[in-house]
Amino acid sequence: MKQTNHNKSFFIIAMGLRTVALLCVTGPIMQTFLASIGFSSQWIYIHTSIVQAVNILTISLCSTWADQGSVIKRTAFVELPYALLYLLYIPLCLWKSASLMSFLLLTGICLLQSVCIALWTICEYKLPYYIFSPREYGSVLSFGGIVGGLIALGSGVVITRLSGLLSYATLMLASCAVSLVLMLACTALHLGLKPIADAPKSSPGTREKKVNQLEVFRHPLFRRMIPANLMRGFGYGTTTIFAAIALDLGFDTGVSTALVSAQSVATLIGCSLVGVSLSFVAPRFVTLAGSLTFALIPLMLIPNKYVFLIVFSLVYLGRTFVDYSVPSILRAAVPVQLAGPFNAWRMLLHNGGTLIATTIAAFIPVSWLLMLTVVCQLISGLHYFLAKDLRGDPSFIK
Repeated sequence: MKQTNHNKSFFIIAMGLRTVALLCVTGPIMQTFLASIGFSSQWIYIHTSIVQAVNILTISLCSTWADQGSVIKRTAFVELPYALLYLLYIPLCLWKSASLMSFLLLTGICLLQSVCIALWTICEYKLPYYIFSPREYGSVLSFGGIVGGLIALGSGVVITRLSGLLSYATLMLASCAVSLVLMLACTALHLGLKPIADAPKSSPGTREKKVNQLEVFRHPLFRRMIPANLMRGFGYGTTTIFAAIALDLGFDTGVSTALVSAQSVATLIGCSLVGVSLSFVAPRFVTLAGSLTFALIPLMLIPNKYVFLIVFSLVYLGRTFVDYSVPSILRAAVPVQLAGPFNAWRMLLHNGGTLIATTIAAFIPVSWLLMLTVVCQLISGLHYFLAKDLRGDPSFIK
């Protein structure tokens, strides 16, 4: 129990710090930075798509990354280079050029970080099997999200206030410095994790038998959930480019910057509600509820910035429901032997859907993109809700 509590504390703090660090290069901050130095929304969509493509390629090539050696050490190992890469943004923040060379350099740095994120993602869904029980997974995730939401909310308020006083390049420079420190702290915290007494026999520190990829593809649950994971990725992908969408719809950078605070508030409230809900409601109900909020997306086409921000907050709240309930469902439904490659390929499908969304965003009207997003997320949510394999309370599934 003592070791479990120790692990939960370290995991929650690391999760919160990492959530804030990622804000710098994923989502509104990076998109607004690109726009502020002169790149059009089409270039922002292309940048996002390239980064997603590399993420997908890395996951497909390294799906068994978490199955070799200590998953705890491998989780920390990929966070260190991710942190150090923030240093490379500094010259670009000072250069402030919208040239092709600037775009290529900035995208190159993001690609290297995307590789690190992909490897971390593969470890992310296997690590919990060794550091706390499945009964605690949902509450730990939601509490970690609350911690991250609180820190991100404070950061978002500061960034929004300073955006009216300083250039966005200067804000980006400061954000990179803070993110570097936070990611280094995450590395140290993950290195401090220890396997619990009742961890699976193939505990960290031993080399596991390599899983044949065909075992994953033959798994009935994996095959049945392919459409749901792909369409969930499409819905997720659109939420990652809402800052660019806001600019495309004619709103100014003040609105796109305010999305950082709105995102933080939505995450904070969403994680709190998920934490409470999972104590008496099956996670699939939470996933469905979150998916239904995407039906509000067409209201974003109303030319009113307050309507846009309110709808964004509600949709992001729904995405938070989905993001924190799905892992809780699958933690119990997927055996530890398949957890690494199973979730790697699941996330590959998810990221594939994200890539499709961010890619076609550069070629179709915003209204079409938003409508497709609604359809995809609603179908995905219903699929997760109705799947027979995922019914019941995962805390009691053996």
